[in-house]
Amino acid sequence: MIAVLALPKVFFLAFHVTAGLRPLDCDGVEEDGVRWDVVRSDLCHALGEVIHNGALSRDLHAAKDSKGRDPAVSYGDVQLQRHLERFQKLVLVLPERSRCPLGRHCLRILVSVLYSGLPWDAWFQRYEEDLWGLVHGTNWTEALSGGWPVFEVLFLVADLYGGEQLPEDCRSVESKLRALEKLIGDPEIMKHAAPLLRQTCPLARSAAAAALAAAGMRANGGRLQIGMSPGVDVGLLAQTQAAARLAAGRHSGGPKAIFAQPLPSLLLRLDTAHKKFHRAWMRRGRVDIIYCGQLDIEEKLQEICKGIEGECIVHFFQHNSSQRRAPECFQHYRSAGRMVSAAASVSASASWSTLLVSPSTWTWTEDSGRDLQKLLQERHKFARDVALAGLPTINRSKIFNWPVRRVIHKYWKLAYHEYATGHETSPFLPLAQFWAVGDTTSGTRVYGTRTFSSLMTRLEKQELEYVAALPGFEAFSRGDGARVPAIEAALASENEGAEDWFVMLDLLGKDAGLRAYTYLNGASLEDSYQSAARLSPRLSQTFHIEAAHFLPAKGSPGRPQEHCLFPYTSLAGSFTQTHGVVVSWCTRKFLHQMFRDVGGWWLGMDPLRHIIVPVSASVLNLYRSGETELFPWDADIDANFIASHPVVIGSLLEEHEETLKRMGYTYILRGDRVVFRTLEDTARMDIWISGPQDVRAFDIRARLCGVRVNFFRDQLMGSVWYYRPGEKIYGNTRGKLLHCQWKGHNACLPDCVRNGLGVGKDGCEFPDRFVHLFT
Repeated sequence: MIAVLALPKVFFLAFHVTAGLRPLDCDGVEEDGVRWDVVRSDLCHALGEVIHNGALSRDLHAAKDSKGRDPAVSYGDVQLQRHLERFQKLVLVLPERSRCPLGRHCLRILVSVLYSGLPWDAWFQRYEEDLWGLVHGTNWTEALSGGWPVFEVLFLVADLYGGEQLPEDCRSVESKLRALEKLIGDPEIMKHAAPLLRQTCPLARSAAAAALAAAGMRANGGRLQIGMSPGVDVGLLAQTQAAARLAAGRHSGGPKAIFAQPLPSLLLRLDTAHKKFHRAWMRRGRVDIIYCGQLDIEEKLQEICKGIEGECIVHFFQHNSSQRRAPECFQHYRSAGRMVSAAASVSASASWSTLLVSPSTWTWTEDSGRDLQKLLQERHKFARDVALAGLPTINRSKIFNWPVRRVIHKYWKLAYHEYATGHETSPFLPLAQFWAVGDTTSGTRVYGTRTFSSLMTRLEKQELEYVAALPGFEAFSRGDGARVPAIEAALASENEGAEDWFVMLDLLGKDAGLRAYTYLNGASLEDSYQSAARLSPRLSQTFHIEAAHFLPAKGSPGRPQEHCLFPYTSLAGSFTQTHGVVVSWCTRKFLHQMFRDVGGWWLGMDPLRHIIVPVSASVLNLYRSGETELFPWDADIDANFIASHPVVIGSLLEEHEETLKRMGYTYILRGDRVVFRTLEDTARMDIWISGPQDVRAFDIRARLCGVRVNFFRDQLMGSVWYYRPGEKIYGNTRGKLLHCQWKGHNACLPDCVRNGLGVGKDGCEFPDRFVHLFT
């Protein structure tokens, strides 16, 4: 009671503001753009640099390091300075009453002690409320468990301030207190510190409890014993804080009392011990390491496990094939992923991680293991925001490769593009210093196991839904649970490679909105997995991709890898009408090429007397797709081949039949209409051949798929009246306004219906020209 009455009035204000708010309540709290759990991580990093790495006192012109290289000390200090400057700006926007008072106190004290320039007496007077908040308004046990650097903040103040003299009632035990820190690693500390717990001096009791907790002692029923626990002993930590509160309450200078040595140093040792004990006892964690490739690195991967707290399982397979792409590696990654997912579905905690080591890893060094251990630690530290993390890469020619790419998966196409300036910037303040963000990272990567498991579940669903919708797979969409193995067997191919598995993970993550983070410290010694990836039947069918560029284009995009999903144009057209999606890429490519070839053949026979006049919906290309493309939801080309001289269709076609076959086409004659088709019958187009006609009357010229075509004015006006090009429809003249009936499909048409509300602000248009064939 006496101690409470002796407290300064400012304490009651601080206690009123902070009472009832626990430090762990700061997790997930965001106010005025401040994410407090992120600020906490940033504070820990900055204080680690300032205190443990000696950033305040190091010489910027340090001597050479042990390897004869200039240490990058000055650069590191510049970065730390920028880090601290962000704190300065953040303090200016903090609310007077925060939902995370502990974070506010820590941040204000750190910035003020480094930058305020106040004399110490003035500083203590101005920031006494924040100090009282750390001593009285904060539960140290919860703050320490929550990862808040309370003790590091207090130590920094003491280090810069120079400390306070011990009160009179502590002078008799001053020498014993000074010896506490040296005895923390000594078994005799219990004999030395236990009597101090019974001293009348509160600081002595606080220092002794802190020293015993830092030494790993436990208070069991009032008795001290050597103990093993997930962190420092809660009872001793509570005694440390209770005695510190009492000392601050009795002291005329208020919280100044707790800056009397050795308490600040002991509190820092206690913080370090807690982190050490917590790491050593964090047995709920689990790491799965998955690798298949040509390297014999199983023992090296096991060495990574030695540095991991908790359970660690290595799923290793070495293939001896001389070929880089080995189907057994795809199956290994897939089966190991299923095992991890099955285990995660039972009891996965937030601390579980799954490390995939790239099959394109070309060598292994001591740094490789250390870099992966660091990657695991850093991803776990930021686990709330970073579900996927990788590293920069160095290929077998020892060329630095930047792995961050933008993935574009739309309209039956897949493309990996480079970012204009390398990567996106992390939206989280501390991550901007250490992480780059994009759609992809290296092949060697770490997932949070919960996230990885969700991707496996998504893949199973994708195979059921997407594969079963394709021609030839309809039977798999019926039946019971046995359909999954049936589809799996149908998809299996000798062309599969493990690199395809990583592309599939990229696509699953992209569809799920997952961001890939690349940790900027370290490197993975691997070739780019995209360089060995192939558009295999499984990848194509599971994600509805018919054209893929796995490597970023340098200038012209070049020829993509292709795998076609529809054997006939009629099936592709039916799929479009059923699901409201863009016509398959292959179908449009076949039609485009056929029109160029057959149209070029017709014009080439007699350029002055032969013309091509598009009819029906093909006329709408003038309004929609330019000179080289078909508009994306049309699965046919209709045109008239007109001559100024008489034409006998049967004789003409018989005469040129071999020429057409050499070009890859044949035909079916139906009166004056000719159905041209590829030799494999993958695409067809209807052409009407006639003559003689006055070709000069078709005096308006244009190009369709790069081929010269002709019109006359009345024809254009009639087509506009009949086909209503302003209304974007698919099917026929009685077709439906464009809209997608397969929500989430990569080839969805834009929505011209909007639930009956009509065209919206987006104008019923594609966002860019990526929908076309050659973009």
